[in-house]
Amino acid sequence: MLLPRILIFGQPFNKKYGGGITLTNLFKGWDKNRIAVAATGHVMTDVTTDVCDTYYQLGVEEFKWRFPFNLFQKKFPSGIISFNDKLSESPRPVKKGRRRFFVTKVFYPALEWMGLYHSSSTYLLSDNFKEWLKIFKPDVLYLQISSYDTILFAHKLHDFLGIPIVMHMMDDWPSTISRTGPFKKFWSKRIDREIKRLLDKTDLCLSISEAMSAEYLRRYGKAFKPYHNPIDISNWNPYLKTDFTLQEDWVKILFSGRVGTGITSSLIEISDAINELNHKGIRSKLYIQSPSVNNDLVKRLSSSSNVIINPVARYSDLPAIYSNADILVIANNFDKASISFLKYSMPTKASEFMISGTPILVYSHGDTAVSKFFSENECGHCVTEHSITKLVDGFFEMISNENYRKELSRKAVNIASQQFDINKVRHEFQEDIVKITVSGDSHHDESGIF
Repeated sequence: MLLPRILIFGQPFNKKYGGGITLTNLFKGWDKNRIAVAATGHVMTDVTTDVCDTYYQLGVEEFKWRFPFNLFQKKFPSGIISFNDKLSESPRPVKKGRRRFFVTKVFYPALEWMGLYHSSSTYLLSDNFKEWLKIFKPDVLYLQISSYDTILFAHKLHDFLGIPIVMHMMDDWPSTISRTGPFKKFWSKRIDREIKRLLDKTDLCLSISEAMSAEYLRRYGKAFKPYHNPIDISNWNPYLKTDFTLQEDWVKILFSGRVGTGITSSLIEISDAINELNHKGIRSKLYIQSPSVNNDLVKRLSSSSNVIINPVARYSDLPAIYSNADILVIANNFDKASISFLKYSMPTKASEFMISGTPILVYSHGDTAVSKFFSENECGHCVTEHSITKLVDGFFEMISNENYRKELSRKAVNIASQQFDINKVRHEFQEDIVKITVSGDSHHDESGIF
């Protein structure tokens, strides 16, 4: 089957963050000559080239900050990025310092509150970018977008290219993108209008969970097909956990993933629960495996004698790391804003946790998709109340009952094998994209360049 030429806008391939990992697993095996990414320099970090090695950086020619905001923002060159063959990462590491602190802690929040953030920047179709698009000749436009300016640019790309659109939603950012300041209702309505207008042009709508698909059908009147992060079972089977005997020194409880929006206070509460277990005579430690090792919260937690910060690991090392733990933890904050943001999301690591065979504890509100999934499938122990006591009880129940841990493991592995096997999911994903390139019902504009 000859796969179409696909242009991905908004998300580069990587093995460090959820959107990039999901992208990698869905598109692995695609002909490299028939896939390309266009994204801003701000997100071109930790880029990998094993699946795609054609990246057009939307820089100063295509991405513009309006005055006076341009005075604070880093400028990136436009055009194709060249990568060292021996290094599959972006040559631009994220820098720390006063400037970054000011931008993330003061500049962005102030823009959002004043209602200026959504109109402070704009994307343009530069002549060079248009020429490159004409040379690459994409057949399909795949979108991972998360802001007002990226929605508007997606419209521009579609109008110029006139090709079918695939939109893949990673989380429910439309419900939280404008939630502060006196102009929040104005921007919420405007962004909602533009999303609906883009959805009317979209040929294939994808979500990250069944819960998200159900909500978006209700909200937008559009059918969204769920595509969660698939897993290459052959990479995980050699490390499948089969020994559930607890370590003699202490119980190893592992949190893995990013630390940020929606995952802050919950991680502190996990740490507090670990401390409480130790006070009760149950020796246990919380291991944190995260790319956010320089995160202020992670640094703060590292001061606890019951918390160990693992060094940053390669993606290929995760199967062994997960299997070596006694319990894996998924944790979400319980405040209203976090619940709203994460309500319909399934963390990328969920399928990976399941296939590892290590039993899982989920600490998340009962209304979130992740809690519903693990509860309904009985493949993880769910603590859905915002309570340190309930959390301690949940850990104690798992620690004290080896048969229970084995049963959670068995169910998780079976469900992961059935629902997230990369060979099955990837084939279905490819077929869905091929269908829209031959369908007579696509919404592409005849004024497009092709």
